[in-house]
Amino acid sequence: MTKNPGVRFDPAAPPAGRRGAVLFISMLAVLVLTMLALPVLVRVSENHRLAEKDFRETSALTLAEAGIDRAIWELNYGTISSWSGTTSARTLDLSSVATSDGTTAGGVSVTVSNPSSNNPVVVATGTVAWTGGQTVTRRVRVVLEHGFKSFFDFGVFGDDGFDLHGNAYIDSYNSGDGAYDPANYRSRGNVGTNAGEHWDVVLLNNTIVHGDAATGYESNPEDVIRLANAATITGEKTALSAVKPLPPITAPSLTARGALTTTTGSTGTVITESGTYTSFTMANNSKVTISGDVTLYIDGNFLMDANSTLEITPGSTVEIILGNGTFEQRSNTTINNLTRDAKALAILGTSDFTSMIWNANSGFYGVVYAPYANIDYAANGDFFGSLVCNYLSLSSETGIHYDESLAAWEKYGTTSTSYVVKSWQPWD
Repeated sequence: MTKNPGVRFDPAAPPAGRRGAVLFISMLAVLVLTMLALPVLVRVSENHRLAEKDFRETSALTLAEAGIDRAIWELNYGTISSWSGTTSARTLDLSSVATSDGTTAGGVSVTVSNPSSNNPVVVATGTVAWTGGQTVTRRVRVVLEHGFKSFFDFGVFGDDGFDLHGNAYIDSYNSGDGAYDPANYRSRGNVGTNAGEHWDVVLLNNTIVHGDAATGYESNPEDVIRLANAATITGEKTALSAVKPLPPITAPSLTARGALTTTTGSTGTVITESGTYTSFTMANNSKVTISGDVTLYIDGNFLMDANSTLEITPGSTVEIILGNGTFEQRSNTTINNLTRDAKALAILGTSDFTSMIWNANSGFYGVVYAPYANIDYAANGDFFGSLVCNYLSLSSETGIHYDESLAAWEKYGTTSTSYVVKSWQPWD
Protein backbone atom coordinates (compact mmCIF):
# COMPACT_ATOMS: atom_id res chain seq x y z
CA MET A 1 0.00 0.00 0.00
CA THR A 2 1.31 3.38 -0.94
CA LYS A 3 1.19 5.95 1.83
CA ASN A 4 0.39 9.59 1.21
CA PRO A 5 3.46 11.42 2.40
CA GLY A 6 1.42 14.62 3.18
CA VAL A 7 -0.86 13.02 5.74
CA ARG A 8 0.22 12.00 9.24
CA PHE A 9 -1.45 8.94 10.64
CA ASP A 10 -2.15 8.89 14.37
CA PRO A 11 -3.34 5.46 15.46
CA ALA A 12 -4.42 6.86 18.94
CA ALA A 13 -6.78 9.57 17.57
CA PRO A 14 -10.53 8.76 17.61
CA PRO A 15 -12.44 8.73 14.41
CA ALA A 16 -13.79 12.12 13.26
CA GLY A 17 -17.39 11.19 14.04
CA ARG A 18 -16.50 10.33 17.62
CA ARG A 19 -14.71 13.68 18.07
CA GLY A 20 -17.92 15.48 17.07
CA ALA A 21 -19.91 13.53 19.64
CA VAL A 22 -17.52 14.55 22.44
CA LEU A 23 -17.83 18.21 21.44
CA PHE A 24 -21.61 17.97 21.44
CA ILE A 25 -21.68 16.33 24.88
CA SER A 26 -19.32 19.02 26.28
CA MET A 27 -21.49 21.82 24.94
CA LEU A 28 -24.59 20.13 26.32
CA ALA A 29 -22.95 19.84 29.76
CA VAL A 30 -22.02 23.53 29.72
CA LEU A 31 -25.60 24.40 28.74
CA VAL A 32 -27.05 22.29 31.56
CA LEU A 33 -24.65 23.77 34.11
CA THR A 34 -25.49 27.26 32.89
CA MET A 35 -29.20 26.58 33.23
CA LEU A 36 -28.66 25.24 36.75
CA ALA A 37 -26.54 28.26 37.73
CA LEU A 38 -28.83 30.84 36.17
CA PRO A 39 -31.38 30.96 39.03
CA VAL A 40 -28.54 31.30 41.53
CA LEU A 41 -27.02 34.12 39.52
CA VAL A 42 -30.40 35.83 39.26
CA ARG A 43 -30.92 35.46 43.02
CA VAL A 44 -27.46 36.81 43.79
CA SER A 45 -28.11 39.73 41.48
CA GLU A 46 -31.48 40.42 43.12
CA ASN A 47 -29.97 40.19 46.60
CA HIS A 48 -27.26 42.59 45.56
CA ARG A 49 -29.91 44.94 44.19
CA LEU A 50 -31.92 44.74 47.45
CA ALA A 51 -28.80 45.23 49.57
CA GLU A 52 -27.89 48.26 47.49
CA LYS A 53 -31.40 49.65 47.91
CA ASP A 54 -31.29 49.07 51.68
CA PHE A 55 -27.99 50.92 51.80
CA ARG A 56 -29.47 53.83 49.83
CA GLU A 57 -32.54 53.91 52.09
CA THR A 58 -30.32 53.99 55.17
CA SER A 59 -28.34 56.84 53.63
CA ALA A 60 -31.57 58.72 52.84
CA LEU A 61 -32.81 58.21 56.42
CA THR A 62 -29.51 59.48 57.78
CA LEU A 63 -29.83 62.60 55.65
CA ALA A 64 -33.40 63.15 56.88
CA GLU A 65 -32.29 62.85 60.50
CA ALA A 66 -29.43 65.25 59.82
CA GLY A 67 -32.04 67.68 58.49
CA ILE A 68 -34.03 67.31 61.73
CA ASP A 69 -30.89 68.05 63.76
CA ARG A 70 -30.20 71.11 61.61
CA ALA A 71 -33.74 72.42 62.18
CA ILE A 72 -33.55 71.95 65.96
CA TRP A 73 -30.21 73.76 66.05
CA GLU A 74 -31.56 76.65 63.96
CA LEU A 75 -34.65 76.92 66.16
CA ASN A 76 -32.66 76.89 69.41
CA TYR A 77 -30.16 79.47 68.21
CA GLY A 78 -32.72 81.77 66.64
CA THR A 79 -31.56 81.60 63.02
CA ILE A 80 -34.57 79.79 61.56
CA SER A 81 -35.82 83.13 60.17
CA SER A 82 -33.06 82.98 57.54
CA TRP A 83 -34.82 80.03 55.88
CA SER A 84 -37.27 80.47 53.02
CA GLY A 85 -40.96 80.91 53.73
CA THR A 86 -43.02 82.80 56.30
CA THR A 87 -43.55 82.79 60.05
CA SER A 88 -46.03 79.92 59.64
CA ALA A 89 -43.64 77.62 57.75
CA ARG A 90 -39.92 77.74 56.98
CA THR A 91 -38.12 75.54 54.45
CA LEU A 92 -34.52 74.63 53.67
CA ASP A 93 -33.40 72.68 50.58
CA LEU A 94 -29.88 71.28 50.34
CA SER A 95 -29.48 69.50 47.01
CA SER A 96 -25.89 68.31 47.45
CA VAL A 97 -24.83 67.18 50.90
CA ALA A 98 -21.22 66.01 50.91
CA THR A 99 -19.51 63.48 53.14
CA SER A 100 -16.23 64.19 54.94
CA ASP A 101 -14.23 63.02 51.91
CA GLY A 102 -16.11 65.33 49.56
CA THR A 103 -18.38 62.69 48.01
CA THR A 104 -21.96 63.80 47.39
CA ALA A 105 -24.24 61.73 49.62
CA GLY A 106 -27.55 63.12 48.42
CA GLY A 107 -29.96 65.92 49.27
CA VAL A 108 -32.34 66.88 52.06
CA SER A 109 -35.42 69.08 52.22
CA VAL A 110 -36.66 70.35 55.59
CA THR A 111 -39.91 72.10 56.50
CA VAL A 112 -40.65 73.59 59.93
CA SER A 113 -44.31 74.37 60.57
CA ASN A 114 -45.18 77.00 63.22
CA PRO A 115 -41.54 77.60 64.18
CA SER A 116 -42.39 80.10 66.94
CA SER A 117 -44.98 77.92 68.67
CA ASN A 118 -44.56 75.68 71.70
CA ASN A 119 -44.68 72.61 69.46
CA PRO A 120 -43.09 73.14 66.03
CA VAL A 121 -43.43 70.26 63.59
CA VAL A 122 -40.39 69.36 61.49
CA VAL A 123 -40.59 67.17 58.37
CA ALA A 124 -37.32 66.24 56.66
CA THR A 125 -36.93 64.25 53.42
CA GLY A 126 -33.59 62.68 52.50
CA THR A 127 -32.98 61.79 48.84
CA VAL A 128 -30.23 59.55 47.43
CA ALA A 129 -29.55 58.68 43.76
CA TRP A 130 -30.04 55.06 42.69
CA THR A 131 -29.86 53.15 39.43
CA GLY A 132 -31.25 54.25 36.10
CA GLY A 133 -31.90 57.82 37.18
CA GLN A 134 -34.14 56.65 40.00
CA THR A 135 -33.92 58.00 43.58
CA VAL A 136 -34.56 56.60 47.04
CA THR A 137 -36.24 58.84 49.62
CA ARG A 138 -36.92 58.55 53.34
CA ARG A 139 -38.98 61.03 55.36
CA VAL A 140 -39.10 61.74 59.10
CA ARG A 141 -41.65 63.77 61.03
CA VAL A 142 -40.76 65.17 64.47
CA VAL A 143 -42.84 67.16 66.95
CA LEU A 144 -40.82 69.38 69.28
CA GLU A 145 -41.46 70.83 72.72
CA HIS A 146 -39.62 73.07 75.14
CA GLY A 147 -37.18 71.07 77.23
CA PHE A 148 -38.07 70.21 80.82
CA LYS A 149 -35.56 69.64 83.62
CA SER A 150 -36.92 67.92 86.70
CA PHE A 151 -35.79 69.13 90.11
CA PHE A 152 -35.48 65.46 91.00
CA ASP A 153 -33.08 63.99 88.43
CA PHE A 154 -30.56 63.02 91.13
CA GLY A 155 -30.86 60.89 94.22
CA VAL A 156 -29.05 63.62 96.17
CA PHE A 157 -28.18 67.11 94.90
CA GLY A 158 -26.48 69.72 97.06
CA ASP A 159 -26.10 73.11 95.40
CA ASP A 160 -23.02 73.98 97.47
CA GLY A 161 -21.95 70.38 98.02
CA PHE A 162 -22.49 67.57 100.51
CA ASP A 163 -20.73 65.52 103.16
CA LEU A 164 -21.70 61.85 103.50
CA HIS A 165 -19.81 60.26 106.37
CA GLY A 166 -22.08 57.86 108.18
CA ASN A 167 -21.77 54.52 106.36
CA ALA A 168 -24.68 55.56 104.16
CA TYR A 169 -25.44 54.06 100.77
CA ILE A 170 -27.32 55.50 97.80
CA ASP A 171 -28.92 53.37 95.11
CA SER A 172 -32.10 53.46 93.00
CA TYR A 173 -35.32 51.75 92.01
CA ASN A 174 -38.26 52.63 89.79
CA SER A 175 -41.64 52.76 91.52
CA GLY A 176 -43.28 52.19 88.14
CA ASP A 177 -41.87 48.67 88.26
CA GLY A 178 -42.87 48.01 91.84
CA ALA A 179 -41.62 48.56 95.36
CA TYR A 180 -37.95 48.84 96.27
CA ASP A 181 -36.28 45.44 96.54
CA PRO A 182 -32.98 45.49 98.47
CA ALA A 183 -31.94 42.27 96.77
CA ASN A 184 -32.37 43.84 93.31
CA TYR A 185 -31.43 47.48 93.76
CA ARG A 186 -30.41 49.53 90.72
CA SER A 187 -27.34 51.67 90.18
CA ARG A 188 -28.75 55.04 89.22
CA GLY A 189 -28.49 56.57 92.67
CA ASN A 190 -26.64 59.50 91.12
CA VAL A 191 -25.41 62.42 93.22
CA GLY A 192 -24.58 65.94 92.05
CA THR A 193 -23.64 69.49 92.93
CA ASN A 194 -23.19 72.88 91.29
CA ALA A 195 -20.09 73.38 93.46
CA GLY A 196 -16.65 73.19 91.89
CA GLU A 197 -14.09 73.97 94.57
CA HIS A 198 -11.59 71.66 96.29
CA TRP A 199 -13.35 68.98 98.36
CA ASP A 200 -16.83 70.50 98.13
CA VAL A 201 -17.97 66.87 98.04
CA VAL A 202 -16.77 64.53 100.81
CA LEU A 203 -17.56 60.82 101.12
CA LEU A 204 -16.13 58.94 104.10
CA ASN A 205 -16.47 55.78 106.20
CA ASN A 206 -17.67 53.11 103.76
CA THR A 207 -20.26 55.36 102.15
CA ILE A 208 -21.25 53.87 98.78
CA VAL A 209 -22.83 55.69 95.86
CA HIS A 210 -24.28 53.13 93.47
CA GLY A 211 -24.32 55.52 90.55
CA ASP A 212 -22.52 58.51 89.04
CA ALA A 213 -21.28 61.71 90.66
CA ALA A 214 -21.52 65.08 88.88
CA THR A 215 -19.68 68.19 90.02
CA GLY A 216 -20.03 71.84 89.04
CA TYR A 217 -19.97 73.05 85.46
CA GLU A 218 -16.42 73.08 84.01
CA SER A 219 -14.96 71.78 87.30
CA ASN A 220 -12.46 68.97 87.85
CA PRO A 221 -14.30 66.12 89.60
CA GLU A 222 -11.07 64.62 90.92
CA ASP A 223 -10.37 67.89 92.74
CA VAL A 224 -13.94 68.49 93.93
CA ILE A 225 -14.60 64.99 95.30
CA ARG A 226 -12.81 63.55 98.29
CA LEU A 227 -13.11 59.79 98.86
CA ALA A 228 -11.61 58.34 102.05
CA ASN A 229 -11.98 55.46 104.51
CA ALA A 230 -13.28 52.98 101.91
CA ALA A 231 -15.93 55.32 100.45
CA THR A 232 -16.88 54.33 96.90
CA ILE A 233 -18.53 55.77 93.80
CA THR A 234 -19.36 52.87 91.49
CA GLY A 235 -20.14 54.95 88.40
CA GLU A 236 -18.45 57.81 86.60
CA LYS A 237 -17.24 61.13 88.00
CA THR A 238 -17.99 63.95 85.58
CA ALA A 239 -18.68 67.69 85.50
CA LEU A 240 -22.17 68.99 84.75
CA SER A 241 -22.68 70.11 81.15
CA ALA A 242 -24.44 73.24 82.48
CA VAL A 243 -25.38 74.76 85.83
CA LYS A 244 -28.45 73.03 87.24
CA PRO A 245 -31.13 75.67 87.89
CA LEU A 246 -32.63 75.55 91.41
CA PRO A 247 -35.24 78.30 91.71
CA PRO A 248 -36.93 78.78 95.08
CA ILE A 249 -40.53 77.81 95.65
CA THR A 250 -42.96 80.73 95.75
CA ALA A 251 -45.00 81.10 98.94
CA PRO A 252 -48.65 80.29 98.16
CA SER A 253 -51.62 82.42 99.16
CA LEU A 254 -53.82 80.18 101.31
CA THR A 255 -56.43 80.54 104.02
CA ALA A 256 -54.85 81.63 107.31
CA ARG A 257 -55.08 78.90 109.97
CA GLY A 258 -52.98 80.46 112.74
CA ALA A 259 -50.61 78.27 114.76
CA LEU A 260 -51.05 74.51 115.08
CA THR A 261 -50.00 73.05 118.42
CA THR A 262 -50.87 69.56 119.68
CA THR A 263 -50.87 68.39 123.28
CA THR A 264 -48.82 65.48 124.62
CA GLY A 265 -50.37 62.15 123.67
CA SER A 266 -53.19 63.62 121.54
CA THR A 267 -54.14 61.74 118.35
CA GLY A 268 -57.30 63.40 117.08
CA THR A 269 -55.95 66.25 114.95
CA VAL A 270 -56.99 65.75 111.31
CA ILE A 271 -56.20 68.18 108.45
CA THR A 272 -58.30 67.92 105.28
CA GLU A 273 -57.96 71.44 103.82
CA SER A 274 -55.07 73.60 102.70
CA GLY A 275 -53.95 76.57 104.72
CA THR A 276 -51.19 78.84 106.03
CA TYR A 277 -49.85 78.22 109.53
CA THR A 278 -47.65 80.59 111.50
CA SER A 279 -46.05 77.55 113.16
CA PHE A 280 -46.55 73.78 113.34
CA THR A 281 -45.68 72.13 116.66
CA MET A 282 -46.32 68.50 117.58
CA ALA A 283 -45.83 67.54 121.23
CA ASN A 284 -44.44 64.25 122.55
CA ASN A 285 -46.38 61.15 121.49
CA SER A 286 -48.97 63.16 119.54
CA LYS A 287 -50.32 62.41 116.11
CA VAL A 288 -51.58 64.58 113.23
CA THR A 289 -53.33 63.03 110.21
CA ILE A 290 -53.47 64.68 106.78
CA SER A 291 -56.09 63.40 104.34
CA GLY A 292 -56.84 64.49 100.77
CA ASP A 293 -55.06 66.83 98.36
CA VAL A 294 -53.65 69.31 100.84
CA THR A 295 -51.05 72.10 100.74
CA LEU A 296 -49.70 73.46 104.01
CA TYR A 297 -47.63 76.64 104.04
CA ILE A 298 -45.80 76.96 107.32
CA ASP A 299 -44.29 80.43 107.68
CA GLY A 300 -42.56 79.68 110.95
CA ASN A 301 -41.00 76.76 112.83
CA PHE A 302 -41.98 73.17 112.08
CA LEU A 303 -41.25 70.96 115.10
CA MET A 304 -41.98 67.30 115.73
CA ASP A 305 -41.08 66.39 119.31
CA ALA A 306 -40.03 62.90 120.38
CA ASN A 307 -42.26 59.99 119.36
CA SER A 308 -44.74 62.16 117.43
CA THR A 309 -46.25 61.02 114.11
CA LEU A 310 -47.41 62.92 111.03
CA GLU A 311 -49.51 60.50 108.99
CA ILE A 312 -50.48 60.87 105.33
CA THR A 313 -53.52 58.70 104.54
CA PRO A 314 -53.51 56.36 101.50
CA GLY A 315 -54.35 58.11 98.23
CA SER A 316 -53.59 61.60 99.56
CA THR A 317 -51.27 64.11 97.90
CA VAL A 318 -49.58 66.51 100.30
CA GLU A 319 -47.31 69.54 99.89
CA ILE A 320 -45.60 71.04 102.92
CA ILE A 321 -44.08 74.39 101.96
CA LEU A 322 -41.65 75.88 104.49
CA GLY A 323 -41.04 79.60 104.89
CA ASN A 324 -39.21 81.66 107.48
CA GLY A 325 -38.40 79.09 110.14
CA THR A 326 -36.62 75.84 110.99
CA PHE A 327 -37.74 72.29 110.27
CA GLU A 328 -36.84 69.85 113.06
CA GLN A 329 -37.70 66.19 113.51
CA ARG A 330 -36.45 64.94 116.85
CA SER A 331 -35.64 61.33 117.77
CA ASN A 332 -38.18 58.59 117.11
CA THR A 333 -40.50 60.86 115.12
CA THR A 334 -42.27 59.60 112.01
CA ILE A 335 -43.60 61.12 108.81
CA ASN A 336 -45.65 58.17 107.66
CA ASN A 337 -46.70 58.33 104.01
CA LEU A 338 -49.02 55.34 103.87
CA THR A 339 -49.24 55.42 100.06
CA ARG A 340 -45.54 54.49 99.94
CA ASP A 341 -45.15 56.67 96.85
CA ALA A 342 -42.60 59.49 96.78
CA LYS A 343 -44.91 61.54 94.54
CA ALA A 344 -47.55 61.65 97.29
CA LEU A 345 -45.49 63.89 99.62
CA ALA A 346 -43.36 66.92 98.77
CA ILE A 347 -41.51 69.03 101.34
CA LEU A 348 -40.55 72.29 99.62
CA GLY A 349 -38.59 75.34 100.72
CA THR A 350 -38.91 79.01 99.82
CA SER A 351 -35.88 81.30 99.74
CA ASP A 352 -36.56 82.13 103.42
CA PHE A 353 -36.18 78.51 104.50
CA THR A 354 -32.56 77.75 105.37
CA SER A 355 -32.33 75.04 108.06
CA MET A 356 -33.52 71.43 108.36
CA ILE A 357 -32.60 69.08 111.22
CA TRP A 358 -33.62 65.48 110.62
CA ASN A 359 -33.28 62.98 113.49
CA ALA A 360 -36.16 60.63 112.70
CA ASN A 361 -35.81 56.88 112.98
CA SER A 362 -38.43 55.79 110.46
CA GLY A 363 -38.60 55.36 106.71
CA PHE A 364 -39.56 58.37 104.59
CA TYR A 365 -41.33 58.26 101.21
CA GLY A 366 -41.31 61.63 99.49
CA VAL A 367 -39.27 64.36 97.85
CA VAL A 368 -37.45 67.23 99.52
CA TYR A 369 -36.66 70.37 97.53
CA ALA A 370 -35.12 73.10 99.68
CA PRO A 371 -32.41 74.77 97.56
CA TYR A 372 -31.54 77.42 100.18
CA ALA A 373 -31.48 75.09 103.19
CA ASN A 374 -28.62 73.29 104.86
CA ILE A 375 -29.76 69.85 106.01
CA ASP A 376 -28.30 68.01 109.00
CA TYR A 377 -29.47 64.45 108.36
CA ALA A 378 -28.98 61.99 111.22
CA ALA A 379 -32.07 59.84 110.65
CA ASN A 380 -31.61 56.09 110.63
CA GLY A 381 -34.72 55.24 108.61
CA ASP A 382 -34.34 54.76 104.87
CA PHE A 383 -35.26 57.57 102.47
CA PHE A 384 -37.23 56.73 99.30
CA GLY A 385 -37.44 59.51 96.73
CA SER A 386 -35.06 62.38 96.02
CA LEU A 387 -33.41 65.09 98.12
CA VAL A 388 -32.31 68.55 96.88
CA CYS A 389 -30.82 71.20 99.18
CA ASN A 390 -28.09 73.80 99.51
CA TYR A 391 -25.75 71.58 101.55
CA LEU A 392 -26.31 68.11 102.99
CA SER A 393 -24.43 66.71 105.99
CA LEU A 394 -25.41 63.07 106.41
CA SER A 395 -24.07 61.24 109.46
CA SER A 396 -26.31 58.19 109.76
CA GLU A 397 -26.17 54.61 108.54
CA THR A 398 -29.12 55.04 106.22
CA GLY A 399 -30.05 54.08 102.70
CA ILE A 400 -31.20 56.71 100.23
CA HIS A 401 -33.13 55.04 97.42
CA TYR A 402 -33.69 57.26 94.41
CA ASP A 403 -36.99 56.70 92.60
CA GLU A 404 -36.00 56.91 88.92
CA SER A 405 -39.57 57.72 87.86
CA LEU A 406 -39.13 61.19 89.39
CA ALA A 407 -36.87 62.25 86.50
CA ALA A 408 -39.91 62.26 84.19
CA TRP A 409 -42.28 63.79 86.76
CA GLU A 410 -43.28 67.17 85.32
CA LYS A 411 -44.89 68.58 88.45
CA TYR A 412 -41.67 70.11 89.74
CA GLY A 413 -38.93 71.43 87.50
CA THR A 414 -37.90 74.12 85.05
CA THR A 415 -38.86 74.61 81.40
CA SER A 416 -36.18 75.94 79.06
CA THR A 417 -36.55 77.97 75.87
CA SER A 418 -34.68 75.29 73.93
CA TYR A 419 -36.55 72.66 71.96
CA VAL A 420 -36.22 68.90 72.38
CA VAL A 421 -37.90 66.00 70.57
CA LYS A 422 -41.37 65.14 71.85
CA SER A 423 -42.20 62.49 69.23
CA TRP A 424 -40.41 60.97 66.23
CA GLN A 425 -41.90 58.87 63.44
CA PRO A 426 -41.12 57.82 59.87
CA TRP A 427 -43.38 59.62 57.40
CA ASP A 428 -43.27 57.54 54.23
